Amino acid sequence: MDIIEPGFTIKGDYIQPDLILTAHRRNHSLLLDFKSYHLKDHQNERYETAVRNPDQLVLRGAVQGVPPEELSADFSYSSFGDLADIHDLSEFAFTTVQFEAHVGDSNLRIEIVGSEGFGEPDLDDAFPIEVPHGKDIPTDYYPFDAEDEDHTQFCIYMLNAAIQLAGEYGSDPFNVDELLAESHKLWGSMSEEKKKELRSWGEDFLDKYNKKGLDEHLRKVQKDNQPAWFRKSSSFQALRNKADEFIADLEEELAQKKLGEF
Repeated sequence: MDIIEPGFTIKGDYIQPDLILTAHRRNHSLLLDFKSYHLKDHQNERYETAVRNPDQLVLRGAVQGVPPEELSADFSYSSFGDLADIHDLSEFAFTTVQFEAHVGDSNLRIEIVGSEGFGEPDLDDAFPIEVPHGKDIPTDYYPFDAEDEDHTQFCIYMLNAAIQLAGEYGSDPFNVDELLAESHKLWGSMSEEKKKELRSWGEDFLDKYNKKGLDEHLRKVQKDNQPAWFRKSSSFQALRNKADEFIADLEEELAQKKLGEF
C-alpha cells in the first residue's frame, strides 16, 4: 500500500483516489475509488489522465520505490452496485469491482463486473475474492474514518489507545499522532490531508473526555509544539477504570445503532 486518499495534480487535473496499491516487484499501481452509486463530474477523464501518465504518480509523490519510467497503472471503481447500470463507462477502459454481501456460501464476494479487465493479468486472476460464511470480514485494518457515522468507533479505539500509551509512557507525554498511530493500523499510510482531519478529531476527543473526568488522570501539556497528555500520579488502574466506563457506554451506544439498522 502506498497512500490513503492522496491528492495530486496531473496535466492540470486534480486527482484524489481513495487508495493506491502498488506491486513493487511488477512496477504496477492500482488506483481505487470507492463509490455508492454516483460519480462526480469529470472523474472518468481525470482517472484516465492518471492511468495514461503513470510516471506522474511517482513524480508527484503518490507512489514511491518505483522508477517513474517503469511504472504502469490500472484504475478501478469499487461499489456495492454495478455502476455500469447507471453510468456509461464504455468509452473508458476501466475495471469495476463489485462487493456483494451474503452470496451463496460467501459472507462477502468481490468480483469484476462488466467486460473490462485489468491491464495486469495477475490482477484479473485474483478475482473473485470470497470471505466464507462464519468468517468475519477483517475491519480492524481500517477501523474508523473521519466520518460522523464512525465517531463512536473512533472514541472506543482512542480510549483503548490512551490506556495503552499511558501504561507504556508512564509520566512521559504522548501526543495525538502517537494515539492515532496506536489506534489505527494504517495511520502511516494516510495522506497529510487525511491525517489533518483525524488529528482535529483526536484533539476534540481528548478535550471532550477530559471534561467528562479523564482530566483526573491525564494532564494536557505541549510536546513538540502540539497538544499532548501524560498520566498524573494517580494510579494506572484508576485511569483504566474510568476509561473502561466510557468504553462500556460507547459500546452500548454502538450496539443500539446497529440494532436500529435492522
